[in-house]
Amino acid sequence: MTTLITGGTGRTGLALAKLLHNINKPVLIATRSGKAPEPFKAVTFDWFDATTHEAALSPEANVDQVYIVPAPASSDASVVIAFVNLAISRGVKRFALLSATIFEPDSKSYVPVGVVHQHLLDTGVDYVVVRPTWFIQTFKVNYAVSIGKDDHIFSAAQDGRIPWVSTDDVAQAAFEGLTAEKSPNKDIFVVGPELHSYEDAAKILSSVLGRTITHKRYTVEELADFYIQIGAPPEYANILAEMNRKVEQGSEEAVFSDSTAAAEGRKFVGKHTLLEFFQENKSVWAKS
Repeated sequence: MTTLITGGTGRTGLALAKLLHNINKPVLIATRSGKAPEPFKAVTFDWFDATTHEAALSPEANVDQVYIVPAPASSDASVVIAFVNLAISRGVKRFALLSATIFEPDSKSYVPVGVVHQHLLDTGVDYVVVRPTWFIQTFKVNYAVSIGKDDHIFSAAQDGRIPWVSTDDVAQAAFEGLTAEKSPNKDIFVVGPELHSYEDAAKILSSVLGRTITHKRYTVEELADFYIQIGAPPEYANILAEMNRKVEQGSEEAVFSDSTAAAEGRKFVGKHTLLEFFQENKSVWAKS
């Protein structure tokens, strides 16, 4: 039987594919291009083209598990729910959903992943929902230019602290949920081993790069405007900016310190630290 991985060439999807491949679990990578790196098989998949859903779940694909990464910047949960229903009808037994710490299951949520999470609960299917905090890889993807060119990172999180987590650790949490003999049937917070503010991150980067990196502080409104200016849809830009406000208010630090979630087996603590990540990727931020 096969695990279908949507967003299969993304940061968590490809890492998950490698973990499954290492235990000889067949994997099918779902991408819009229909291409995947060796040694993986791929299938063309587009959340907004239902015909590709049919192909990905064909009898020949033999899919019994699915890793769901909802379409970014989309406010439409219905396409994912329709896919989940189709998958169940085709014999899929377990789902792993990529969500986030701040998104609760809610059929009326303004965030699609919250609606999908609630739908998994309502169907009674086996599942795990991985709810990571903020990705360490943000510094490589979102801040490569601002660090390399202008020696700064930016946020509206002020002095709020985050247990930054690696996408490799997120993939590990999803892997364990999909391969456990008994399905977890719970949501699991995925955090890194340390708490750091953006100010802390700038200081660590400075020590690794040998030059001063500063933290540019935006208001939430300024940050939303910035995201809109670089092409984000206004609704999505506002969600991203408001996430910064929640960090300032202590949302991510509270997850890190949540002893109840840990006691219930609902918290996965990763191994990768900011310092290690910065040291391994320092060439990304070379002065341009």
